[in-house]
Amino acid sequence: MGAFRPVLSLTTFLRRLWQRHRWSLLLSIGSVVCFVRLANEIQEGEVDGLDKLLQGAVDAWRGSLDTMMLSCTKWGGGVPMTVVSAGAVLLLLLFRRAKEARYLALGAGGGLLLNLLLKAVFHRARPSADVVYLLSSPSSLSFPSGHAMGTTSVIGSLVVILHSLNAWRAVRWIATVLGAAVIVAVGLSRIYFGVHYPSDVLGGFLAAAAWVSAVTGFMYPRLLPGESAASDAGRAGSSS
Repeated sequence: MGAFRPVLSLTTFLRRLWQRHRWSLLLSIGSVVCFVRLANEIQEGEVDGLDKLLQGAVDAWRGSLDTMMLSCTKWGGGVPMTVVSAGAVLLLLLFRRAKEARYLALGAGGGLLLNLLLKAVFHRARPSADVVYLLSSPSSLSFPSGHAMGTTSVIGSLVVILHSLNAWRAVRWIATVLGAAVIVAVGLSRIYFGVHYPSDVLGGFLAAAAWVSAVTGFMYPRLLPGESAASDAGRAGSSS
């Protein structure tokens, strides 16, 4: 029986881990698997045709959405997202919501830093300058999109905080819908101006989803579907 004890301990640990983090594990692992598959397809050149097809479809909108897309790409950049995150952290600390402030710093700030690491790992060049529209071609690397990953990490984390605080249902739903719309619009703007391949934007969404869901599962294991948000909100208040 003693020989099986390590196996039984591991089984017990994995069962408890699954019970505590089932939804965040599914979201994180699923997003990571999709991200890795996408990265492999990019390296093998398997997505080039799809990138060209989607880029051509978005190119057809050029000239009619310039003002809106410029606003999206401007406010979805690293500096505005950092300012929003830092301001929200300070506001949470001011209202003695230390746990929420830590979560936002880890979810949003970690997502921005993770993007830099992933860019260095995959080292994908930007689209050629002849497809760039209105903007100058950035000198940074392309995959995954920093705008897509940054806005998803920041806005996603802010929406999770609203749920952790058990805000009014209408506020949570409005924030979720508007946040998703902003994230998609920022991602589309990067394709619209030709500074990213569509697969870069998809990679940014997937990487951010994996990160934010992992951080959420770690700090709010009972917040995701099927669990109680109120219990975590109560604990957060008592620990702040």
